[in-house]
Amino acid sequence: MSRGKESDMASNKGDVEVRPMELEDERALLDFYARHQPTWNLLRHYWGWRRDGLPHSGGEEASIALENGDVVGAVGIVPADLTFGGLRIKASWQQDSLVSSQMRGRGVGKKLVRAGWEGWDLSISKGTSKGMYGLRKALGYLDAPNSDYLVRVHRTRAGQSGLSKRLKERLLWAWKTLLPQPNVDRGIPIREVKEFDETFDSLAESLDQEDVLRLHKSQGYLNWRYGQCPGREYTLYRAGGDQARGAVVVATAGERRDEGWIVDLVGCATDEPAAIALLSRAIQRLEEEGVARTYVFATYPPIRAWLKRFGFLPTGLSPKFTYRIIRKEGLPDMPDLASACWDFWHGDGDVELYM
Repeated sequence: MSRGKESDMASNKGDVEVRPMELEDERALLDFYARHQPTWNLLRHYWGWRRDGLPHSGGEEASIALENGDVVGAVGIVPADLTFGGLRIKASWQQDSLVSSQMRGRGVGKKLVRAGWEGWDLSISKGTSKGMYGLRKALGYLDAPNSDYLVRVHRTRAGQSGLSKRLKERLLWAWKTLLPQPNVDRGIPIREVKEFDETFDSLAESLDQEDVLRLHKSQGYLNWRYGQCPGREYTLYRAGGDQARGAVVVATAGERRDEGWIVDLVGCATDEPAAIALLSRAIQRLEEEGVARTYVFATYPPIRAWLKRFGFLPTGLSPKFTYRIIRKEGLPDMPDLASACWDFWHGDGDVELYM
């Protein structure tokens, strides 16, 4: 799993080696997580899921800090196969750093982040803590565009505390009811499926050619991500006949299962009728489930516009989605990502898995 980069050495208060994880480091790293990571019971399942899901998952990597041969810090790294206008971009999701208590205040977190971006074209991070967000911004990471959650209120919830909260919820509900809903083409076949068929490979190839930054989502990737994820249940809807025109992924969450999520929408932005039909079916399903609110994390401007026509409004809350271009010289056609269209969803990265 090594990316073959030189170690970053720190001599202040003892030598600390920071480097990419080697295959033989995996056991020691997992032992470190088991001792120091509060969400270890979840992390170990997802680590094994990614490891067993090769090649669709990309596996799991890390940059690690060692003192006297012992792991004292780490940043998890998940490969992400991105595309833009036919260009393949070798990117990685970078998770929050975890540093043992005796190492804190010694700059180990910064060294882990720097080591974690070595060898990639693009480093992206979503769902970071406030501290890690500040650290990454200080290291040159930029905010991804349109990276806030949208919400649609289906019904007001009894027992909502506070007059202002109750009033806000009623206003959000009223906004949705007053909007003219988008026209749905009832001639587009929409059906619930258990898995993605082989025509999603050709759909992915078509999507890869668009001037939009997004994950490459092949049939194998989609079935691994939404059909084999431990502890998660998703409802999948497919649009199209013999050839898939897209798909939508929905799920419920919350202690009372009254929170809905549109987790992913796969499809061409130029195929607005299919996208509208899929979003309509997703909303209908979640209403049938009795959810009070549906949330979406979607960054692509046309999709956000369609969602607003369905009554979704920005929350102003963000998972702190940031990015840093690492190897511009190796990608002469790399777009200006600050102004490029991004198409990322809640199911991209690992934020959705830990909620």
